[in-house]
Amino acid sequence: MIKQENEKLCNLDYLLAMVNGKKHLIIEIMDVFLKQIPEELIIIDQAIIKEDFATIKSYAHTMKSSVSIMSIKSLVPILKEMEDLSEKSTDIERIQELNKILNLLCSIAIEEVEEEKLLM
Repeated sequence: MIKQENEKLCNLDYLLAMVNGKKHLIIEIMDVFLKQIPEELIIIDQAIIKEDFATIKSYAHTMKSSVSIMSIKSLVPILKEMEDLSEKSTDIERIQELNKILNLLCSIAIEEVEEEKLLM
């Protein structure tokens, strides 16, 4: 699941097609992603500490949209499993494991988006 050395997590082809290559829109969407994802990760981290399954479920669901726009396909099954486990209010240990992977991959994705934004 962890990416290979030269493999990118993000694939901006979908985003480029969605906005017909309009750079100002791409940059706006990147800015939202770069602001929103770290905030959502903090909320999920805090919710896991409190075992607040409703919040974990809600934010895992919301993040699926954000990562889908950036075509970060490897995060979708992680978020889906977190959402499913939270819906059942079960297996906080597994949610914690998934969250570690989520945080790691999101930090890589954020770096990639920041790099791509500089190239715009």
